[in-house]
Formats: sequence, structure tokens, C-alpha cells
Amino acid sequence: MDEQADGNRLVPATKDEEHALAEARDALLDAREALLDERETRARKRDAAADERERAADTRDRATARRETSERRLRAELERREERLGELINAADARDLAAELRDRAAEARAAAAAVRAQQVEQDPRLDQRDRSRASIDRLFAGEDRDVAAADRAELREMAQAVRESSPDD
Repeated sequence: MDEQADGNRLVPATKDEEHALAEARDALLDAREALLDERETRARKRDAAADERERAADTRDRATARRETSERRLRAELERREERLGELINAADARDLAAELRDRAAEARAAAAAVRAQQVEQDPRLDQRDRSRASIDRLFAGEDRDVAAADRAELREMAQAVRESSPDD
């Protein structure tokens, strides 16, 4: 195989060598093209993976926003229930106090009627009136206690509902 020098380049001496070089160039071009295709495929896969991660992050963000909204609503509902419980407790306490005061008033009226009847043998109508008022006071005191008991029952139900609906910590 003789090669002739053509400047800085060697020139092949035979057609077989030229053909081999052409095939080698074609093979290199095919390999280069395959590498470029592989790079493009990997880039598309990386882009798809990045898109998927972004979609997953968006999904997590939406889920977090929904959870935060739900927690705010639950917190507002619990605060409203807490306020209502406070109101009911205050109302029950006020009714208990009113019942206690009426009981004491009934006792005082009954005692006053008894004292008046003993000290002065006055008109029996005054004694009867005091005893009637004492009976009415006892009746109202009983009603106040019944309402206070109903308020407490409602408080217990509300407290139970709050315990059942509150998330476990």
C-alpha cells in the first residue's frame, strides 16, 4: 500500500482504502447521530421527570392548602362551640343562683309568716299570702333548676361531640 503525501494529508492509494474510510466516516456519523438521539431522549426524560416532580409539588401544595383551610374551619367551629359552651355555663350558673335565691326567699317568707303568726295574731290572709308566695318561689326555683339541668345536659352533649370530632394529637 503506497500512500502519497498531499500537503499535510495522506491520500489513500487504493479504492478499497477509500471505501473503508467512507464506511468508517458513515459509521462515525451514525454513531454520532445515535448519541445525539440518546442525549435528546435523556433530556426529554429529564424534562418529563421534572414536570412530574412539579406536578407532584403542585398536588402537595393544593393538598396542604385544602388541609389548612379545613383546619381553619375546624378551629373556627371549635371556637364557636367554646363560646357557646361558655354562654351555656354562665346561663346554668345564673339559673342555679336564681334558684338558690328563690329558695332562700321562700324560706324567709315562710319564716316571716310563722313569726308574724306567733307575734301578732293578725289577719290570717297575710299569713296565707306569705305562704302562697313561698310556694310560688319554690315552684320557680324548681323550674330554674330544671332549666339549669337541661343546660348542663346540653353542655355534656356538646363536650362529647367536640371530643369525638377533634383530631387525635
